[in-house]
Amino acid sequence: MTECQKLTISKLDAAKRQLETVIRLYFAYGDPVAIHTLTSAAYNVIRDINKKRGGSPLIAKDGFLDYIKEGHEKEVRDLINAAENFFKHADRDYDSTIDFNPEQSEFLILEACGAYWKLTGEFPPLFRVYQSWFIAHHQALFNFPEEQKRLIALSASAVTTVSREQFFTQALPALMKPYA
Repeated sequence: MTECQKLTISKLDAAKRQLETVIRLYFAYGDPVAIHTLTSAAYNVIRDINKKRGGSPLIAKDGFLDYIKEGHEKEVRDLINAAENFFKHADRDYDSTIDFNPEQSEFLILEACGAYWKLTGEFPPLFRVYQSWFIAHHQALFNFPEEQKRLIALSASAVTTVSREQFFTQALPALMKPYA
């Protein structure tokens, strides 16, 4: 048996590694529960560091609650956190089930990648691949300038006709160049 080498990992490095692994799993049609659990772990680290550094609240778990009627914040927070908590704990509900929508993970991945970029100034190639895929498949959610909308619509027509795996293997080499 060989001796394991210790790694010194920062919280942000851990979150980056988790997100990069999640993105690989996502494009390989990996298990949605594993994807969501790992995404939530990375998201929570990034959210907490962002909050400690005085950054703008993240939408999915902080800033979003500003738009909820007073007195319903806990209810909404519980709904947002339901799948994450269900997948991690069994102390109170060991024999229950959950109806889980894997698309919830997609939004958390996108926001975690963007928040990581704001915190570090680094936008790794895997994050760019995921962002490109997400925007192409959810164009209606974004308010881009007209010029950018046309470019996105053109590229989206090609992106939405291939599988996740095909897109990943084709896009990653092109996006390996540093982001400016």
